[in-house]
Amino acid sequence: MKYEGIIPEVQQEVQPALPHWRYGTIQDGVKRVDPLLHYGCFTLGFEYPQIIDKVSEVMKNIKPEIAEVVGYGDIRLNPCSYELQQRLHTLTGYYSFYALSGSDANEGAVKLASAYHHQRGNTKKSKVLSMTPSYHGSTYFTSSLGCDSLMEDPFYNFKHTENVIRVDRNFDPGEQHWDSIGAIMVETCTYGDNMIPYTDEFWNKLTHIQQTQDVLIIIDDIFMGGGKTGNYVGWKHLPIQPDIFTMGKAITGGFFPLSVTLYNDKVKNCLPPNFKWEHGFTYNFSIPGIVSAIEYLDLVVNRNLIGQQPGIVNRAKKTFVDSGYTIVSQFGTYFLVQKFKFKAMYMIPLNADEQYFKALSNEINLQ
Repeated sequence: MKYEGIIPEVQQEVQPALPHWRYGTIQDGVKRVDPLLHYGCFTLGFEYPQIIDKVSEVMKNIKPEIAEVVGYGDIRLNPCSYELQQRLHTLTGYYSFYALSGSDANEGAVKLASAYHHQRGNTKKSKVLSMTPSYHGSTYFTSSLGCDSLMEDPFYNFKHTENVIRVDRNFDPGEQHWDSIGAIMVETCTYGDNMIPYTDEFWNKLTHIQQTQDVLIIIDDIFMGGGKTGNYVGWKHLPIQPDIFTMGKAITGGFFPLSVTLYNDKVKNCLPPNFKWEHGFTYNFSIPGIVSAIEYLDLVVNRNLIGQQPGIVNRAKKTFVDSGYTIVSQFGTYFLVQKFKFKAMYMIPLNADEQYFKALSNEINLQ
């Protein structure tokens, strides 16, 4: 059976789903681990019935609304929408609004930065500085911020927007025209083959720009947030205080889509009470996503699954080293490892147990 995509050249054979276990698939009776936990979303593995059961319980007892519009400009939301926002504010000190994916959360972050400068009369500050290499999403603007593949594909004929300036991490602040730059967007840590954690010197450079040039710092915490660094907020241990940051992927345990854009008092206080926020999607207030995010918060923070992270990281390091691998780079539970010419990436689950590490050891010793 072929998957009939819109582009003939990328039609692919569809394979039957394999049997699975908590941390991956079962192939020929052998437990295999999913190296990246479905690209960083399933940080507790694929069998966590508490999240599914909670969503099912809530959905049976509420009106399955998204956002009920009442009159002009007023909406009524299910109480769980408020509950998650309040919990996030208590945990982080930031205010928030919802989206569905990292792409639209990052798009919303850029819009919010633009609104901030517009309200302050700094209409010339319309550009965003971003790092290369990086990835911030697949919408047109977020692709300009970091995804070269879309812009280089002749099928699309897209060009990078002129409102984005791409630089590498060693950029010289003195070479930039800060009167036209309103924000810097940067990942908590780059990932993939380019995973090289940013240094304290880099973050201090951004802080100096933030404090002297009226430039907002936006951290894309989509991939690294949710407990992978030993804190629910992935950047929390870094020497930086962003004005805006985004979260997604793991915040629901991977079971339902949801992302969040969070912003500080400085941004909030510059927006007037009648500010019209033009960043809404039909399923922004998706109850399954919001409920699963609340349940995930309970699991990793209130029940302290996140407290296992240091031990999990140390066990993973030992497993790789004992199997003859060099740890090329590591950030939280995310590893880039190499043995001879073979290079691989692994995301270690926050609740990794003996079965997981046995399967991981067996798998990496096959390479």
